[in-house]
Amino acid sequence: MCWIHCKVFLVQTLLLYGMVKKHYVDNKRFEKLIKAYLKDKKTNEEELMSMFDKLISNIIDSFGFNVDKDDAKQECFVLILKTLKNFNPQKGKAFNFFTTIILNNLKLLYTKNKKYNEKISNYIEKVTGQHPSSL
Repeated sequence: MCWIHCKVFLVQTLLLYGMVKKHYVDNKRFEKLIKAYLKDKKTNEEELMSMFDKLISNIIDSFGFNVDKDDAKQECFVLILKTLKNFNPQKGKAFNFFTTIILNNLKLLYTKNKKYNEKISNYIEKVTGQHPSSL
């Protein structure tokens, strides 16, 4: 099991047993809001988006992804809104479904960001002959 899966399991376990109250996302309420939102986009939209905001922020903070938090949150929201209709309560819990989507998206953003920074660093080193950290 890789470290990301271990951390996901730990965070989900802590949330499940209520050991992290201030960051807690009530799964029953979460699923009820999702169902209501899918029937009528304006119903409970603010509360649902607030729960998604809390979930995204908790994951970014818990896993320490080295990405721009605002950009990452925005991209996660876009992806969530695209995948919201795919959620099926018979196949699993909303918390697990969206945690997986958010984590996978953040891993992708982190990897893209890391590769971009490496390319910039290599370019600067090639042009100046010095490593960017020594400038």
